[in-house]
Amino acid sequence: MHTFQHEAMATHWEIVIAGQERDYSQHAAEATFRELDRLETLLSRFIESSDISRANNLALGATTAISDEALDCLLLAADISLATGRAFDPAYASIRPDNLSPEVPPYTLDPSAHTLTSLATHLQLDLGAVGKGYALDRMAEILREWDITAASLNAGGSSVLALGAPSPTDAGWPVGLGEGPGHRTIALRDASLSGSGIAVQGAHLIDPRTGSPAPRTSRTWAYAPNAAQADALSTAFFVMVEAEIAALCAAHPQIGAALSAPGDELIIHGALRGPVGL
Repeated sequence: MHTFQHEAMATHWEIVIAGQERDYSQHAAEATFRELDRLETLLSRFIESSDISRANNLALGATTAISDEALDCLLLAADISLATGRAFDPAYASIRPDNLSPEVPPYTLDPSAHTLTSLATHLQLDLGAVGKGYALDRMAEILREWDITAASLNAGGSSVLALGAPSPTDAGWPVGLGEGPGHRTIALRDASLSGSGIAVQGAHLIDPRTGSPAPRTSRTWAYAPNAAQADALSTAFFVMVEAEIAALCAAHPQIGAALSAPGDELIIHGALRGPVGL
């Protein structure tokens, strides 16, 4: 196995590739990191020329063209927002006009024209809770183009996407979740696991439905077929109550959730109860 590292989107990225020669793996990893750097120029709100920054500078009613990648990411974010009842909302911090319902996104997308129109007095899109996962999915596509079928991709230690398994005898890539006595290891294969919590950045996760910091103090994890979904859902799960999480997992059999409870107990819902290991 060969490990490659990179810095982008204000975090540390790592790719572990199995079953390939070192030189070939390195070239594939370099191509993958080039794609990551390109995506950062489109999706980061901290880059003035990015699609997201240009959208955030729009006046009420103004329109801007956006790339395929920004459109895809925003459409996926909209799907997660709908599925979670706005527990995930990349535009929650926007300033809305008085006549815009809080249930309506403060922007519209036109997929055929590849445009975004602001409905906000001040639009504030932040893809930080989905963009890293989206980038992991695109990076995995690059590796597949290089005929690499066994790899583990990691963004900042909080989001992992697994392709295949390290060897034919392994069920998947070993990935940990839970804390203290509740810690578990699962075999992740052709799926993603993402975690959210306050240990690193403090009480930074806002419930978009209330505008207040989430009352939860323990970590949450989301398991999903792709990293963008897992990234967004782990954030949503942090602000949702357990009954809401259980209902979402029941409605979407491919989704799983894990919640840290007092005493380091690990509460499991959905797909994480299945063959992945819990």
